[in-house]
Amino acid sequence: MLEEFDEEIFNALVEKIEVLTPAHFVFELKSALRVEEIVM
Repeated sequence: MLEEFDEEIFNALVEKIEVLTPAHFVFELKSALRVEEIVM
């Protein structure tokens, strides 16, 4: 389990990030999986 942000792992997994609003993001992973995140 990760206890802190690991930039190397993040860059190995994430292809791009779409910012829909300042609190709404879609992460597109290199595996083509899309993960939507809403921060409140």
